[in-house]
Amino acid sequence: MHVVTTRLRRPGTARTVARTAGFNMASTVAAGLGGVIVARAFGPTVRGEYAAITAWFGLVLMVGGMGQPAALCFYVANDPDRARRYVATSRAMMLATGTVAMAAGFVAAPVLARGGAGVAAGYRIAFGASVLAFVGASYTFSLQARDLHQWNLVRISQPVASVVVIGVLWRLRLLTLQTALLTLPATMLLQLAWSYAACRRAGLAPGRANPALAGPLSVYGAAQIAALAPATLNAQLDQLVLSQTVPPAELGRYAIAVSLTLLPVPLVTAIGNVAFPRLAAQRAVTTATRRIQRMAVLASAGITAALLLPLAAGAYWLVPLVFGPAYRGAVPLVWILAPGTVFLACSQVVGDLLRGRNHPMVVAWAQGLAAVFTVVLLIVLLPAVGVAGAAIASTVAYGIALSAMLRALWHLPRHARGSARIIPKGT
Repeated sequence: MHVVTTRLRRPGTARTVARTAGFNMASTVAAGLGGVIVARAFGPTVRGEYAAITAWFGLVLMVGGMGQPAALCFYVANDPDRARRYVATSRAMMLATGTVAMAAGFVAAPVLARGGAGVAAGYRIAFGASVLAFVGASYTFSLQARDLHQWNLVRISQPVASVVVIGVLWRLRLLTLQTALLTLPATMLLQLAWSYAACRRAGLAPGRANPALAGPLSVYGAAQIAALAPATLNAQLDQLVLSQTVPPAELGRYAIAVSLTLLPVPLVTAIGNVAFPRLAAQRAVTTATRRIQRMAVLASAGITAALLLPLAAGAYWLVPLVFGPAYRGAVPLVWILAPGTVFLACSQVVGDLLRGRNHPMVVAWAQGLAAVFTVVLLIVLLPAVGVAGAAIASTVAYGIALSAMLRALWHLPRHARGSARIIPKGT
C-alpha cells in the first residue's frame, strides 16, 4: 500500500498530474491554433497536402526513434546512477538510425508527393528536420524521469514557438506550404537547445556513450517499437492511405475531423505521463496497484467522454464557424471518430501502466492485433464509403486495442513487476 498508493495518491502527485495535463492541453491548443491558421490560409487542398506530409514525417520519427524515448525514460528512472551514460548511448543510437530514416525519406519524397515538385520539396523539409527531433528526444525524454516540470516546459516550447512563427508569417502574407514546414527545423532546434540546457542542470548531461548499455536500451526499445509501429498504423494509417488514394481536399477535411476529436487526449494522457516513470522506479507492486489501475482507466474514459460529447453535439455549427464552410464535410467524420477517441485515450493510459510495470510487449501484441483490423477494414470500407470508411476503421481498431490491453492488465501478476535487464554497475 505504501509503496505505490502513497506515491500516486499524495497531494504532490495530484498537482503533478494536473500540471502535466495543463501543459498537454496548452501544447494541443497551440498546435490546434496553428492548424486553424493553416486551414483558413490554405483551403482544403493544400491543408490536405500539409496533413499528408506531417503524417509521413510522424512515421519517420517513429521508425528512426527505435522506441528509445520510452526506453530512456524507463532506464533513467530505474537506474539513476548511470543516467548520463544512458542518455549519451541512446542519443548515439538515435542519431545513427535517424540519419538512415531521413535519407530514406529524401529518396521517397517524389513518390509520396505523387509528382508534385512543390509538395516533394515540402517532404524534404520535414524529413530534414527529423535529425533534430531524434537528437532532441534523447534529452527531452530523459527529463521525464528526472524533472517532470522541465520536461513539460521543453515539450511545450516547440508547438508554442511554431504557432507564433506561423501566425507572423500569415500576417506578413508569407505563409506557404514550404514556409509553414520550415518552422519545423527552426522550432525543433530551439527545443533541442532548451532540452540540453535542462539536462545539464538536472545532471543528465554531458555523458559518454557506453556500448554495454546499448543492449538493454535496444531490448526495451524493440519491445516499444513493436508496440509503437502498429499503434502508429492505427493512428496514422488512415491518413497515410488517404494521402495516396483520395483528392487532397478530402484528406484536408478528414485531418480537421481527426484533430478536433483528439483535443481531449493530451489532458487524459497526463495520468500515464506521470505514472509511467513512477511505476518504473518501483522494484515491486502491491494489490493496491489494481485499484489505481481501475481509477486511471475510469477517469480517462469519463474525462474524454465528458469533453467529446459537447464537441460532437456542436460540430455541425462549430466546424464551419472555425475552419470555414469548405470544411462542413468533416462533421460526419467527427461523429464517427468521437467514440474511437475515448478508446484511444484510455488505451494510451493503459499502455503507460503496462510499460511502467515493464510489460511493453503486451502493448505491442494488442496494437498489432488492432493494426490487422485497421488494414482489413480499410481494404473493405474505403472503396465502399470513402473517407468515412477510414474513420470507421480507426474507431474499431482503437476499441480492439483497448480491450486487449485491459484484459492483459487485469491479469498481470499481483505482486511482481516484470523484470528489467540491468547491466552490472561495473560496466
